Amino acid sequence: MARITTPVPGYSGPGPAGVMFQDGVGHSDDQAVIDYCRGAGYGIDAEPPEPETPQVPDPREVTTVAVGAPARDAAVDPKPTDFRPPVNAGDANPHGPAVYAPGLPGGGLQPTAPPAEPDEVTSGTKEDEGGPDVPPPAQSAPVAEWRQWVIATQVDNDPEVHAQVEKATKAELIKKYGG
Repeated sequence: MARITTPVPGYSGPGPAGVMFQDGVGHSDDQAVIDYCRGAGYGIDAEPPEPETPQVPDPREVTTVAVGAPARDAAVDPKPTDFRPPVNAGDANPHGPAVYAPGLPGGGLQPTAPPAEPDEVTSGTKEDEGGPDVPPPAQSAPVAEWRQWVIATQVDNDPEVHAQVEKATKAELIKKYGG
């Protein structure tokens, strides 16, 4: 019969496979129980081994590895390649009410995916009337660029309409004239 000592000194009560411990000592002749206890840190016919103390790493020696692309806020730093960036991004306070994200894909007049070819962006322009084939600016483009595009390609030479375009926000221009 093997003498089994617990890793917790002085423990009294049931242990693995029903072995009863009294003051940290129990007995068993079942080889499976003895092998389990040996692997779990119990002492077999001796005192249990001292548990290993893990080494605490020196924070000066720890390195970090960035996974993925760094985060970038399109409302603060819009890029021309951004698809559906926040409206007024780069023009207004990025944390104010003038900068907001467009609706969910499939809603409103906005596209749900960027066009594969620039030729797909020509619907609704003066091209049908023989006007220039100029695609709209990127949604992240400044409002001045949107106004210039609308006046050049979308509206007639009516001073009243031009005045309305000059007063419109980028969001209103995108909603009314597409993009």
